[in-house]
Amino acid sequence: MKVLLKVFAGLAALIIVLVVAGGAILGAFFDPNEYKPEIEQAALDKGGIELKINGDIGWSVFPWLGLEVNQIDVKYPSKPKLASLNQAQVSVKLLALFSGKVEMKSVLVEGLDLALVQNKDGSNNWTGSAKASTKTETAPDAASTTGGAALALDIESIEIKNGKVSYQDLASGMEALITDLNLTSGQVVTGAFFPLELGFTLEQKQAGESQIKVVSQLKTEILLDLEKQLYELKGLDSALTLSGKPLGGNSLDFTTQANLKADLNKQQAEITDLTLAMANLKATGKLAVSDFAKPSVTGALNLAEFDLNKLLGALGQAKVETADSSALQKVSLNAELGGPANTVTAKSLTLKLDDTTFNGNAGFNLATSGITLNLKGDSLDADRYMPPASEGSPASKPAAGVPATYSKDPVIPVDTLKPLNLDSTIGLQSLKVSGLDISNIDLAISAHNGVINASKLNADMYKGTLRNSAQLDLRSAKPTLRVRKNISGIDMGSMLMAVAQVDKLTGTLNAQADITTRGNSVYDFVNTATGTSNIKLSDGEIKGIDAAQSVCQAMNNVSSLGIDTQEVDRSTPFANISATLPITNGVINNNDLTAQLDAMALNGRGLVNLPQQTLDYRLGFKVEKNLFQETCSFPDALENVEIPINCKGGFATPPQKLCKPDLSVITDALKARVKEKAKAKVEEKVNEELKGKLGDKLKGLLGR
Repeated sequence: MKVLLKVFAGLAALIIVLVVAGGAILGAFFDPNEYKPEIEQAALDKGGIELKINGDIGWSVFPWLGLEVNQIDVKYPSKPKLASLNQAQVSVKLLALFSGKVEMKSVLVEGLDLALVQNKDGSNNWTGSAKASTKTETAPDAASTTGGAALALDIESIEIKNGKVSYQDLASGMEALITDLNLTSGQVVTGAFFPLELGFTLEQKQAGESQIKVVSQLKTEILLDLEKQLYELKGLDSALTLSGKPLGGNSLDFTTQANLKADLNKQQAEITDLTLAMANLKATGKLAVSDFAKPSVTGALNLAEFDLNKLLGALGQAKVETADSSALQKVSLNAELGGPANTVTAKSLTLKLDDTTFNGNAGFNLATSGITLNLKGDSLDADRYMPPASEGSPASKPAAGVPATYSKDPVIPVDTLKPLNLDSTIGLQSLKVSGLDISNIDLAISAHNGVINASKLNADMYKGTLRNSAQLDLRSAKPTLRVRKNISGIDMGSMLMAVAQVDKLTGTLNAQADITTRGNSVYDFVNTATGTSNIKLSDGEIKGIDAAQSVCQAMNNVSSLGIDTQEVDRSTPFANISATLPITNGVINNNDLTAQLDAMALNGRGLVNLPQQTLDYRLGFKVEKNLFQETCSFPDALENVEIPINCKGGFATPPQKLCKPDLSVITDALKARVKEKAKAKVEEKVNEELKGKLGDKLKGLLGR
């Protein structure tokens, strides 16, 4: 934009030079057309620019010093054409200039065609070579001029007709084109309002193909007070019509109404009676800025209730599919602006999402790009906003016996998150998600210098608490993620019923974890996960299965003993189930799994290799006391004998092949028991025979 203004200023200066030069020629009673070559040579010598006047130069002397030029072409040597102009007319009242006033008839610029080209090598057609450039003096503006009042303007009207401005980047293939540029004004005077209308069409292309098109119309009244440096736009009314690929072929109308005022001496600006409308979106508000060096912003912004999916449809975007079709229909925002200097702060912010209300504040630091966000909400049913249940075929799974693969695709948007400068707190009284009822949610997240720290990820649920935290360090080539979890006193029975309507397990869950991973993919996370985790489930019951009874019957099968399938109790009470899980580079090494079940003890130890997706684990159980005599004749030989089950193989191995009991232990125990019984019988028989023989001898002795 700065370059474009510079080009326009250069063209304006050129016209003024032509006016002055033409006036001098006119004053000498010469035909200015005879001096075209001299004027063109002067432009080349003094400005390093090639000026070609293809049409006539018209003139007038008194009382108006006037000039008309036709069919002008402008370019820098050895570069594409920069600009062309069909006609320009300007005339100034001579006597008024002596009193410090600028009185002009209508100013007309017709057929301006400005073509800006950026070449692949970075050069362009709007700057001359260093050799051709000359030192120019910058005219002081009214604000910096001392010792004299600003010029008073009085121009009958200003008109720009059929203007065209194009910008082409040959390296990227991007092209922007402004056509039908038309501007008209009423009488332009200082210190009083005058009407202005502006219209244009803007089209952006890529590789010659249209991407987006904007048709704009603007009406307003303008006040220019050059002496007081006061500028106003009253009754601004603008309308934009957007169309193109980003809108999916749709056409979108955008309207703005406002009043604007700027006092440069006081460094103050304000927008009042602001109304913005787009599709079903309507916003109202006001804005005031003071101290342009370190702006202080005050005001208000109100976004009326709207349907988000209707807005997305108008923008040519896909709707957000939700489980509840009535979700996202009532969204609104209200904010009161005002805060420290150099910030844009919503010191009072209310956001409504259907039946949920968030209150808080937000801010943006203009110097550091720092963001602050603090919100507290009442109740949110997140399940309403989840994608609807799919009715198609279930997601594909790896074929039986084929292990799943871990993706190496990046999952953390490092470039987006690394420069983030954020401090935020978010609270929610209650949340329903995946059927779970969660309360007292408290989140605290900050991001500075490439480190994102979630110091609080806390909530209460099902008589227990979650006290978690996480840190993501993006300062090195491989991001580092550390997650710490502390789960205390969760009622598993109530939670399972809520989330899956499963009444199979009760008990109180306590768990802790401290895990660190490095990298930026699921593959990295699995292969670098290192830390510790432990879990404990106490005072509960496994419903629907009597573990000890099932083991008893299984042992009877193995030992070919009688089975009584009638079971007294179809549940398994337990005191504690606990395990510590050290993890090193994705390998879990557990040596202390214990479970105190009804009449049984269970323990386990072994390795779970997540990177290799393999398992080498040994479970052992034993019946500590025989409580099943009425329903199951459990072999006495197996009481208090640990029965091992070895689980070894890959994650894709079918369960019946993955885990197998070590029957040799059972066989050895039963054999030992048989041997003991056989030995006891032999000893008993021997004793009986000895007793019999001894008895006969004793009888004989007594008979004598």
